[in-house]
Amino acid sequence: MTAGGGSPQVVSCYINCKYDNTSYRVIASMCEHLGIKVPFTGLSTPELFRRFLKGLDSKPRLMIVVLDEIDGITGHGSDLLYRLTRVNSELKESRVSIIGITNDLKFTESLDPRVKSALGEEELVFTPYNSVELEDILRQRAKLAFIDGVLEDGVIPLCATLAAREHGDARRALDLLRVAGEVAEREGARKVTENHVRRAQMELERDRVVEVLRSMPLHGRLTLLAIYLLEKRGVKEKTTGEIYNAYRELCRRIRVDELTQRRISDLINELDVMGIVTARVVSRGRRGLTKIVKLSINEDALREGLKEDVRLASLI
Repeated sequence: MTAGGGSPQVVSCYINCKYDNTSYRVIASMCEHLGIKVPFTGLSTPELFRRFLKGLDSKPRLMIVVLDEIDGITGHGSDLLYRLTRVNSELKESRVSIIGITNDLKFTESLDPRVKSALGEEELVFTPYNSVELEDILRQRAKLAFIDGVLEDGVIPLCATLAAREHGDARRALDLLRVAGEVAEREGARKVTENHVRRAQMELERDRVVEVLRSMPLHGRLTLLAIYLLEKRGVKEKTTGEIYNAYRELCRRIRVDELTQRRISDLINELDVMGIVTARVVSRGRRGLTKIVKLSINEDALREGLKEDVRLASLI
């Protein structure tokens, strides 16, 4: 790499593209890791990249850039990736290596063909953890987080099994163990038990539902609220037609334009897929098939998820 054959300095740069989701922010973060002062905004992207190249090539370096959640870059950052995959041809003293991390298996299919041809990538697909692997991870973390003997024997295997059943997500397993400990601490228990894990699972599920409801579009929340209000009125078999009538009334009360019944039927299907409602089709004989809908989440989670919208809070 250098005329003298000396070893270059290795510089690692980790960037979460969920937060630094534009080409400008990614390049600015790379500059920051090299100690290059650049303004938060104001420069053109080509000028920012020129400053990055100049700073990097000021001495022999191997820069390893890790782009986590790489699919989060606006427009997948084709222009940025195109420059990065060809950057070594513009450098004399230094080199850049790129590692991209994504959960989107089809990410590369959306890239500009020029970028794909230049990547020369080696693709590694990491399979979900199984319960044995998750248990091993949890035992290592538990040594750091819990006093010896405070966890009952079945706690870690249960956390691992529950997480493995879902997606084999280590974060999910760690969250279960953490929240189980918090539940036990709140009630002053001397040990964390399997019962605490079960309660932690319910708390985490409730939090997930609340987050989904908060991010849901207005008409999706109105549809859900219509189902909830029909249930509160004692309507046992809520059909799409009844839900639509209740939804239209809610739209009138908060003065928003209503969607078509067909679109509300699609929204009900989306709620069903997310597990927020269950929708089953039953036969009515000569009257044909009818979709019957019911809530699958508890009232507290629904109220918590909708209360931040003052228009909906007043309707509840």
